Formats: sequence, structure tokens, C-alpha cells
Amino acid sequence: MISVTLKGLSVLQFNNLTRFPEVFHFSTIRTGGLSNASYESLNLGFNSGDVPERVLANRKLLCTAIELSSNRIIFPKQTHTAAIKVITEEFLSADEETRNQYLKDTDSIITNQLDICIAVKTADCVPVLLFDPRQRVVAAIHAGWRGTAQNIVMKTIDKMVADFGSTPSDLIAGIGPSISPHVYEVSSDVYNLFDRELYEETAPPKIDKRMLNLWKANHNQLTRAGVEVQNIETANLCTFSDRDRFFSARRDGAKTGRMATGILLIQPLH
Repeated sequence: MISVTLKGLSVLQFNNLTRFPEVFHFSTIRTGGLSNASYESLNLGFNSGDVPERVLANRKLLCTAIELSSNRIIFPKQTHTAAIKVITEEFLSADEETRNQYLKDTDSIITNQLDICIAVKTADCVPVLLFDPRQRVVAAIHAGWRGTAQNIVMKTIDKMVADFGSTPSDLIAGIGPSISPHVYEVSSDVYNLFDRELYEETAPPKIDKRMLNLWKANHNQLTRAGVEVQNIETANLCTFSDRDRFFSARRDGAKTGRMATGILLIQPLH
């Protein structure tokens, strides 16, 4: 990934997605916002105990940086499901209550609507972005261990194929900053949900503990769905290990901030 500054706000971008002028994307870091204490400073999540007014102000800072009005950035109500929703013109014309109900218990969103940013929040879980340059469709996925175990990435691609006629080999994918396999220690109730190749012994070995590789797990889902290896970029940035740039719920507890990773279709420049 590369670091860029947008109207004073630092964000990260995937090299592979920056090649396409018809799409814009970002992954935020923790700096540049107005929150304090464990939420310092660009916390974009409402549900971990931060002052709501500060979260709203932080979201406005993000929207200013990406030159988008605040009503045109869509976050699902994430609950570690494998549920996928499509943002349509009908959704955009609905009232706020209807929109909120539609987005409940949702961890992946897809759209082909122009100038609508779809984004997910993370603080160790894996954010995955997808872009279909042929059918002009984008997706934003929140893949924690529960969503990954439920194959949320593969299911999202299946829905892009079914609803928009996407061909998986056309897709461009980015696996964003998240907890690395070097530090993600889990117990048997978690690692037994995954193929043996996706976890390793701890060092030194511990009874009933393994190191889980969510990066590889989601990369495997992409390739199994038909995405070309050369079209996949993994950030290889660990949220747990890089305290200066990232929030981490595993490191700091649930009462910490959330980053956002988002994508939107824009009119190509001529």
C-alpha cells in the first residue's frame, strides 16, 4: 500500500486499485482526528464508547478529505455475519429508518451506484475491497474470523456474479491492514474452523493455542472464487503491531477506535 495525503488527512491506498481512474478507495489510519484517550484520534466507529459528537466530526473530516457529502458514505451495521447487502438506487431514495433497518447485521456491501462510498470499520479484522472494472461494481467486506470462517469473501463474489454478471477473473482485490499471523493467537474453538494450512504452532508451543493466518485465509477465498493471483494485493500491515498508525481491539481492548476502508465508483477523468 502507499500513503497519500488528502486535504491534510493521511490515508493508505492499494497500488493495484490506484491504476483505475474510475474508482477511488482508501484505508484510514488512526491519526488526524478529534477523539482522545484510547480513541485517539481518527476514530470512525460509534459502538465502542467514544463520544458520538467526536465520531461525527471525524467522519466529516474523512468526507471532506475524499470530497464527498456525509450522506453518501455507507457503513453496514457489522455483527460478524456473512450477510451481504446491495446498495441500489431504491436504497438511496429510502428514508433513514428504512436504510438503517436494511443495513442491520450486515458485513459486506456491494454497489454499482456512482459517487456512493461503501465502507467497513475495523480494528484487527480484515477489510477486503473488490472492484470489477468491466461491470463497474465495487464491494467492501468486513472479514473477522467469524466472517472468514463463513466464507464471506467467496459469498460476496458469488453475489457479484449473480446480481451484476461479474467474472471473478476480472476482479481487482485488496486485503487491508489487519492483525497479522505473527501475533494472532487463537484457541481451538477458532482454529479448528479453518484448514490446517492456515494456522501454526505458537513459539514456544502452547496447549490449545495456535497462530491463525486470516490474510492467507481470505487470499485463498479470493483465488478459489476465481480471482487472479496477480490481481490481489495484500497490505501486509499489522494493526496489532503498529500502535502509532492503527487501532487494535486485541491490543487495547474493545473500547478503542475503528479505522475505515472504503471504495466508490467515480466518473473517469477525460
